[in-house]
Amino acid sequence: MAVGYANRLGWQPAVLLMAKWAQAKPLVITYLRRSPATFAYLVVLTVTTWVLLGLSDRTMNLLLREHSTSLQQLRINPIQVLIRSAFWAPGYEFLPWVLLFALVLAPAESWLGTGRWAIVFSAGHFLATIGSASVLWIAIKYGWAAKVLQGDIDVGVSYGFLAVAAVFAFRLPSRWRWPWAITLTVGTLIALLVGQTFTDVGHLMAIGVGFAFYPITKGTQVRSRQLLPIWAIQTGS
Repeated sequence: MAVGYANRLGWQPAVLLMAKWAQAKPLVITYLRRSPATFAYLVVLTVTTWVLLGLSDRTMNLLLREHSTSLQQLRINPIQVLIRSAFWAPGYEFLPWVLLFALVLAPAESWLGTGRWAIVFSAGHFLATIGSASVLWIAIKYGWAAKVLQGDIDVGVSYGFLAVAAVFAFRLPSRWRWPWAITLTVGTLIALLVGQTFTDVGHLMAIGVGFAFYPITKGTQVRSRQLLPIWAIQTGS
């Protein structure tokens, strides 16, 4: 609004900025339309994050525990928390996801199609959540981890994102494909060795799930979109 007002007053920087936006606006809108699920999901995360930032630390902790895929919640409401946990990004950690959604999830959805994209994301989220929770349960059962970890908060988009990021390797040119896959895997493995948390285990599992979806990248429609630039603005299918 302030820029628009300055533009009407003839302030030169505002005039130039509005002119640039007028040129970019159709491209931005097209980019958003090519990846509807990615940006709809981002809107939901924006709302839930805004809600969290308005709460006290105690209330936020209670809310996240209710939606967390902790062992306690998985025993009580397994289906509900498996779904709800993917719609919360605690605090300001949400901000980097905006960029990652635009640069990875959006082109991946445009390439795979919304349905396939949703399958990969959901499989990564569900399987990595269940897998990491199973590892934690075994660790607690045999005394390798403290029982207090049964109530640890585990929410966020990272499992689904990493599954999509892994399958996205098959979208990249061959000269980038292996560096992307290796960096993703080694980086996650280092995080596991350093952090040694069950969430880190889930991250590694999510990458494995993403790589396992390689066969869906061989479909006719997916392969035809492989010919487009990765961050294509074209409106064709």
